This record gives sequence, structure tokens and C-alpha cells, in this order.
Amino acid sequence: MRTIFSQDRPLSRRAFLAGTGALVVAIGTPRLLNPKAAFARLEDDFPIGPASIDPAQIDSWVAIGGDGIVTIFTGKEEQGTGVGTAQLQVAADELDVPLSKLRLIISDTTRTPDQGFSAASQSLMTEYGPNGVRQACAEARAALLAMASAQLNAPVSGLTVSDGVVSVVGNASRSISYASLIGGKKFNLAQTGKAVPKPFSAYKVVGTSVPRIEIPDIVFGKYTYVPDIRVPGLVHARMVRPPTLDSTLVSVDGFKGEGPDDLIRVVVKHNFVAVVAKSEWGAVRAAEGLQLTWKTAPLPSFARFYGDLRAQSPTSDQLVVDTRDVDQKLAGSTNKISATYMYPLQMHGPLGASASTAWVKDNTATVWTSSQGVYPLRALLATALNLPARNVRVLFVEGSGHYGMCGADNASLDAAVISQAVGAPVRVQYSRADEHQWENYGAPYVWALAGAVDGSGGKARVSAWNREAWTATRGGRPGPPANLPSGILLGFPEPPLPASAPPVPSQAPNLPDNPNSVPAYTIPSQRVLTHTGRHTFLNAPLRSPNRIQNTFANESFMDELAHAAGADPLDFRLAHLTDPRLIDVTEAAAKMAGWTPRPAASKIGHGRFLTGRGISSVNYEGDNGYCGLVVSVTVDTKTGQVTVDHAWAAQDSGPAVNPNGMRAQGEGGLMQGISRALIEELKWGPNGITSRDWVTYPVIRFKATPTFEFKIISRIDQPVLGAGEVLITNVPAAIGNAIFDATGARMRRVPFTPARVRAALSA
Repeated sequence: MRTIFSQDRPLSRRAFLAGTGALVVAIGTPRLLNPKAAFARLEDDFPIGPASIDPAQIDSWVAIGGDGIVTIFTGKEEQGTGVGTAQLQVAADELDVPLSKLRLIISDTTRTPDQGFSAASQSLMTEYGPNGVRQACAEARAALLAMASAQLNAPVSGLTVSDGVVSVVGNASRSISYASLIGGKKFNLAQTGKAVPKPFSAYKVVGTSVPRIEIPDIVFGKYTYVPDIRVPGLVHARMVRPPTLDSTLVSVDGFKGEGPDDLIRVVVKHNFVAVVAKSEWGAVRAAEGLQLTWKTAPLPSFARFYGDLRAQSPTSDQLVVDTRDVDQKLAGSTNKISATYMYPLQMHGPLGASASTAWVKDNTATVWTSSQGVYPLRALLATALNLPARNVRVLFVEGSGHYGMCGADNASLDAAVISQAVGAPVRVQYSRADEHQWENYGAPYVWALAGAVDGSGGKARVSAWNREAWTATRGGRPGPPANLPSGILLGFPEPPLPASAPPVPSQAPNLPDNPNSVPAYTIPSQRVLTHTGRHTFLNAPLRSPNRIQNTFANESFMDELAHAAGADPLDFRLAHLTDPRLIDVTEAAAKMAGWTPRPAASKIGHGRFLTGRGISSVNYEGDNGYCGLVVSVTVDTKTGQVTVDHAWAAQDSGPAVNPNGMRAQGEGGLMQGISRALIEELKWGPNGITSRDWVTYPVIRFKATPTFEFKIISRIDQPVLGAGEVLITNVPAAIGNAIFDATGARMRRVPFTPARVRAALSA
């Protein structure tokens, strides 16, 4: 637990740059510089922060202390994926500084640049691109070499750097350290844009499997997570939620009995209700005992959900691709098929429930959060608290690992609003039910696909592809307060559904788009149309948002078209691909799996347990990572249970920054993908969401881990691409295709539960 003392004196940047052992404790490997210890001092009149950190300044990214310690400032967060380690790897190479002398400060609105959200597999793309840590370090190195050139009376071209010491080539006695050049001082220089980062072929640290910098502290219980934050005078709050999001509060009816002894206040704002107590247990007891009367707004029918999704009105429509000849091609085909696919609402479900601590004092606020975007959250909190954005300081502290938007932002909004109401620092800790029932879920989908095939076998080609999809949205990432559940409960207005785009194609065919709604295959006649409506449930990005859904439909249907043509699923795909990188990963995965050509479901076995193989490939977001995946499954035809036995994946994310880290992302993506394909589905009744714990919303267990073979295709001549969401995007389609190969039963609704598998087998 990290305690933050109000009597600590303010820490100036000068004091920080001078270097002090009190701020950083190193244990042999580089660590995160703990923002709670270094900067989260709370003063009687803590200073208002800058409106923004100027990303054009070298000082916004790099600081060199008098002790030679180099600190990197970043707006891209460590969410448990190893991003922090990868950030320091490139800093080490660009600055020629050992990892042991590097520290990292992550996402503090008074200290770090605004780099948006740490999301969408964009973190390393950003940090290794022209507007990230790599470029800033290259600029800093160029500035340091210019300083050394003047000091050593030698041209920059005649200098070399090792371990933070600049020396004259061929004369190591003529040298000067970074600390001697600028230690404890600012660069006071803007980035020129002319500094050229080193090529990946010159890197010595990037491309190696550097151990994760935070793991030692995690293992030994020293790491600070967001629930650990404590400040003097801290009080505790718990939320008391309505049955459903759109329910309205009729009355507050008091407590059962006398209520908790340490109760401080019941906070009520519109339909937002919280209890505040001196202790966490007191807040828990108060939340359980508070009696409220609600007018319940019923949820839509679970049984009719997909039909209702298709019938939504109005909708925001987007025509992505239209060659304007699809209907004619389908009508003239003698070999055409159609299929409907469904994908459910799914939750982020971090294993640790969200928490946040906030102190709103007079006209300032400090908030500790595990949000993926401290600057967007700052803007939202400023609106909710009616404060100028520069008066709100938001500091990132790691929470439970997740991809997308769990309850972290909402917990921060709760804590800030309650702190403002009670005039004290407040810690909000969600329960498991809070986290499960009050998050922004991953979007649901329904697709109607139709396609035509000309020819058969190895010469078969898809001649027409028609894809119409229906999805729904409400809320989203921090922006307007009503993007979050508590913002709606507080009465903030919700943004309207965007108007439909003009009914003209937004892009050419055969080019995968950002949500992967367009197939990656060369098909002459295409129409891709998406209808987005507004429904009861809140939505926000969940790992591979929209892409895992669309790839499930597209790759499943491509498999169905291959079967209709009597073609091998792999050969059929390759015949329609032109992107060499997508071809490479698809072929590599198949080779690893020992793929032998044959039509799917052409060798269905006998007996209770049947085995099959399935394939899927994706160019994530159209330009952000390539992956081919093959899985083998066993289907218990009696129970309907599906087991993934083996998985083979090949992935191309440009240069492999940290191979072990990339493999870890692949492993995690595979396991979460299996869980989402076979198990996960939000459930509800008319009076509320019933998925409230790990019994009512089960997830995969480690014992279900398949044998996994992972090949990294590292391309050091290409830009860094995303790695964390690429493989998972293929998983539901690959498993569904494998079930078909094993049994001849096609699975078109996720998740593939035992009951649905049995129903498909019976059909």
C-alpha cells in the first residue's frame, strides 16, 4: 500500500533533475519511477498544473539527472502488456544508455505529453513513430552530441557514445558524460524534426527479450496498484446502483436498523447514489443496508435481442464498399449461399475490480486512476466538476490488466463527484457486481452475408460478396460525461446518434478497413453496409473492438464459400489474397500445423469424440499487424463440449521489439479468444443484468490452455505495428471452422456453448 503524505514539500522539476536516492529504489533491473512517491504530494494549496505539456520540447520527453539517471516521460501506459519495458528499450538504444540508468514516468497530466489513449494496438506504433519516445530520444541524442562537440572541440561525426558517455573516436580519454553536459538542467530546445533515429538493424536492446521491468516488484509485493493509494483523511465510498441504467430514483428510504456507526453521508445527485464512511467495511455495510425506491426501466428481451438489433430505428448507416453490381451477380449465379451470424455483448471483466482515489479541494482536483487515457478523462472530470481542465490533475496508476475500457474511468468519475460533495479525499472500490453490471460492454453484432462462387475446386473464385451488418452503440470512451454509466445517472445529456454518412462508398473494394468489415480477399463484386443503432446497454472498445466480430463473420463465411466450391479452405483463401505479408503469415501457420489440402468436413470421424482443424487470417485494422491462425479441436458429440487442443500462429507486427513480450501477447490473446468464442456472453432479465460474478459470467481457466506454437515474422525494414490484438481477432472464426471440419455442423452464433453445439449437431 502506498501512503501519500500531505506534509511532504512540493517537488520541483529542478529538485527532481538533480537526482535523489529517496525518489527511486533500484534493485538491479530498471523500474518504473513511482509517480505516487515522486509527484503525488498533496499540499494545503497544491499547485495548478499546466494546460498542456508541449510535445515539441525535448524536455517534455527526456530528463537527465545529476546522477546520470535518465528519465523518460510518456503518455502511453503500462496496462500489463510490457509497453513500459519496450519504451525503455528504444530509449536505451537511441540514447546509448544502459537500461539500469533509465526510469519511466507514465501518464500524469502535469508531467507527461498528451498521447491520447493507450489503446487500439497503437502504443508501440506511436512510441516508435515520428511523434513518440523514439524520435524524442533521437532529438535528445543529437542535442547532447552537439553540446559534447563544443566541449570536446571535435566534430559530431567524430564522436561516439557508450553508457551515457560521449568520447572522441579513437581517443577515449577525451570524453564527457551526459550528466556533466546537462545533468540537473533543462534542454530548453524544441525538437527539430531533423534528427534521424537509428535503423532497427543498429539496435542492440530493441529486438531482444528484455525481462519486464515491473515484474520483480509485483512478485515481491512491492508494486503499487491503484487500489493501494491512500492519502491522509481518506474516506471510503460505495455505489448504490439502480436495477437498470435508465431507472429513476423515487425516494431514499433510510437504512435497515440504525445504519453503520462510521457512516459519513449519503450522496444523492439525480439517479446517482453513493454512501460514504470512515472505513471500507462501513461503506460496504451502508451500501447493503440503504433502502431505496426505484422506478425500474425494463431491459429488452434477451431471447429477442438479435431480432431487435436488426429492427432498430433510427440507425446511422455507412456504406463502406459498393461496386453496384452485387445483386446482378448474385442473381445470375448457380452456386450461391447465404448465412446469418451473431455475436453477443461481452464484458471486459478485469480480474481485479476497478478502484480510484480522488481529492477535490476548492477549485482543484487530483485523481489517481487506471484509465487508458488521463487527458481525455481530465476533460470529462473538468466538465463533471465544473472546473477548468488545467485545475484537474489525473495520474495513472496501474490497475487490473485489461484491453479496452473497463470500469476504471467510471470509478474515477464516482470518486471525484463524491469527493467534491463531502470535501474530503475519497476512495471508491468497486465490488465484482459493480464491475460486471456497470461497465461499457463490447458491441453486439448481427450479419447477413450472401456470396456467389464461380468454378469449383482449385479454380473456384468468389464472384460476389454482400455483407450487411447491424450493431448498436451507446456511450464510449471518456468524452462527454454521459459516455459513462455514472454520467448518465448524474443526469448529463447523452450525445445523439451520428447522422448516416452519404450513401456513397467510403473506400475502394478489396482493401480491409479499420474495423475489418471489408474482407481481405480480392473479390470483384462487393457491397459492405453497416447499420448502427442505439440500445439500452453501454458500449466501449473491448480487445479487438469490432474487428474480432467482423473477422468472425468474414472468415466463417469464407470457409463456407470454400466448402460450397469443394475447395480446401487454405488454398481457397490463398487464391484470393494479394497482400504478401498476409499470405506469408497464413502459409506459415498452415505449415506449422502440417496442413494437408482437402475440403473441410471431408473426413468426419466416428464415435463420440471428433477432431477437426480450422483456419483464419487477418490484416488487423487493414494496416496494423498480420496473423494467420490454425487450431485443432475435439468435439464431444454427447455433451457438446469443445476443447481446443493445439494452436499454431504466425504473426507479423513489423520489427519484433521484444519477442517474449510479443509471444506473451499472443498467448493471452489466444486464451481470451477461446474464452470469448466458447464461454462468454452477457445475460440479463427484464429487471437487470444477471451476469454479476464469475459463476454467472464464467471465463476460461488455465487448465484449458492448448499447446501453442507461435512464429514471429520480424521485419526490421518495416514500421512497428500492433501486437496485442492481432491474434485474438482470428480465434472465434478458426474455432468455428474447426468445429465444422470435425462434425459438419456450422456454428454461426458466439459463444459456441455445449447446448448450441448439441443443437447444431441435431440439426
